[in-house]
Amino acid sequence: MQIKLKEILKNLFKCKHYGALLYSNEGYCPACGKYLKKNYYIIRCSHCEIKRNAKKEFGKIVPCEKFCTNCGEQEYYIEKYDKLNFVDINYAIEAKEEVDIQCRGRDFEIWVENKDNEAEFSTSKNEKILLPKQTKFLTTEG
Repeated sequence: MQIKLKEILKNLFKCKHYGALLYSNEGYCPACGKYLKKNYYIIRCSHCEIKRNAKKEFGKIVPCEKFCTNCGEQEYYIEKYDKLNFVDINYAIEAKEEVDIQCRGRDFEIWVENKDNEAEFSTSKNEKILLPKQTKFLTTEG
């Protein structure tokens, strides 16, 4: 009983993302600002592999009935889908999950002009051109 009370209190103050991902599969939540991705879950019987009705209970996806209505088996497994088929719409549970976005190696260059030193370049006609010396810094974002 104490474990369920802890789970209830933990999920009580968590953002429910109600206004997020209404017309897309991924994006930011307008309430908390976290990046979300929409996934669909379907529960299947582990014996006969028939689709079972599912519900969310304390943040977990569980079957509505304790036993399979087709074979009587209690064990089940959960399948995860990014996109939903029309046939599976009655059995699927939609979950908006938080995704941790980190910078994935995006490199950019910064050029800084050095006014103290001037670089000297000569052209094909042996003319000398004085240009400001530039220093290149390679940095990574993040």
